[in-house]
Amino acid sequence: MPASRDDRRVLVFAGAIVFLVGIAVAGLLFLATGGTEGTPTDRRPVFLGLQPELRDKIEEGGPLYFASPFGDNGFWLDLEDGQLVALDIVRPGTEHCIAKWRDPRQAYVDCDDQDLTSRDLDRFEVIIGKLDARDDAPTDAVYVDLRRREPAPVQPGGGG
Repeated sequence: MPASRDDRRVLVFAGAIVFLVGIAVAGLLFLATGGTEGTPTDRRPVFLGLQPELRDKIEEGGPLYFASPFGDNGFWLDLEDGQLVALDIVRPGTEHCIAKWRDPRQAYVDCDDQDLTSRDLDRFEVIIGKLDARDDAPTDAVYVDLRRREPAPVQPGGGG
């Protein structure tokens, strides 16, 4: 039985409503997320947690991975000489060679299956404590500033 004229009107009307609702939801998401990716100047340091808890987790289970809230590559939080370090997941000198933690090897492993240490990876600034005088964060709060990258202590090709 072919669709009647009234049936077609209902289908077209329902389709138009679904389309308009989709546009409205997309607009709300655009507004809620700020519309565009943040620029480095308007990004604030990212709060990760409290220093004692983060240290305990790393000591018990190895480095912690954090995704970037800005859509960039994430980073590893690890201990180096007893200090927290935030390590870029991309091996220096490459654009897409990701370093992953391999617990059985107790090492970072790059895209060529080469073992790396924390000293082989670029790092971001780690801030312990308050960001400024108005900050009401605890004194052992841990932040990472993804705007401030430092080169790896060990440079490719040896030396360091």
